[in-house]
Amino acid sequence: MIISYQDIVIFASDSHWLHPLFEFDDFLSRNSYKTSELFLRDKIAGKAAACMIVRLGIRKCHIELISERAIPIFEKAGVECTYDTVVEQIECRTEYLITNDMSVDDAWLFLRKRAGRVEGLPVEIENLTIEAESKKVLDNLNLKLPAGEQLLIFGSNGAGKTTLLKAMLGLVKPTSGTVRVGEWTVGSREWTSNRVNTAYVHQENIKNTFPVSAGEVVSIGLAGAKMSSSEITYKVELAMRRTGCFNLFERSYHSLSGGEKQRVSLARCLCQSAKVLLLDEPTSFLDRYGKDDLLAMLNELCINEAPTIIIVSHDPAWTEQFSWEKKELKGGRLC
Repeated sequence: MIISYQDIVIFASDSHWLHPLFEFDDFLSRNSYKTSELFLRDKIAGKAAACMIVRLGIRKCHIELISERAIPIFEKAGVECTYDTVVEQIECRTEYLITNDMSVDDAWLFLRKRAGRVEGLPVEIENLTIEAESKKVLDNLNLKLPAGEQLLIFGSNGAGKTTLLKAMLGLVKPTSGTVRVGEWTVGSREWTSNRVNTAYVHQENIKNTFPVSAGEVVSIGLAGAKMSSSEITYKVELAMRRTGCFNLFERSYHSLSGGEKQRVSLARCLCQSAKVLLLDEPTSFLDRYGKDDLLAMLNELCINEAPTIIIVSHDPAWTEQFSWEKKELKGGRLC
């Protein structure tokens, strides 16, 4: 694959499968080019490659051998694509896994996961039982979530959703069973040294008047990090810009709306470089616009970073908008 800007080659790769396009995405993160002004040449492209090319923002390309399944993808996105030979399909299993109901963003995330290019860590829970006041809140619960996957857990109030998240954070000690994040067992010495990899966004129902700014809340994600004040300032600003809340930097945190606090909390997680994000009823105190903003932010985060995300919620109207895997917590177990 070759990509040029004004007839000058700026990127080339002969890697196999779809890896050249992932490598080009890495290249773009280090260089400032307007992708709509670039020209891509490649030997072969099927539906998967077409989705990735569109997602990268390329608007002109030439493909030597193209599949019929790729052409509508380019046409719908307005990409000027010329080609030498058209075939009915390309014999690659990935082609059959990109379904017609997948958006370009869905396909991009799916392909990133297949390529192992995710930021998240796997989460594994085995036979987790937690008792409170002689009552089993969680009963022999099991969960296996691969790195970079997303899961929505729903259930009635009191079903144990928050307890489950706290067990993953090491805040609630299991009666029996284990929780593993990455290669570490929660509660072990090794996990304590690496607990920064797990971040928690709680329900925004705490009325706190402690004099702290939004920027200071985000910087908590870097607590204990060995870096200069200028580096900290840069990372905090970058995280807040990515979640659209840098304008709140000097605002008092307790004066923010629910939606603004959620943006700040997500910025803290990004600043922390967390690999696993746990969100506890994130829409409880948001209006419709705040919920829409949160949905968009989470989808963008999945596409660009692919961390492992677990959300617990009893807001079906909101959770139905996600294409994520969903499980119900009922009777102390995940169904």
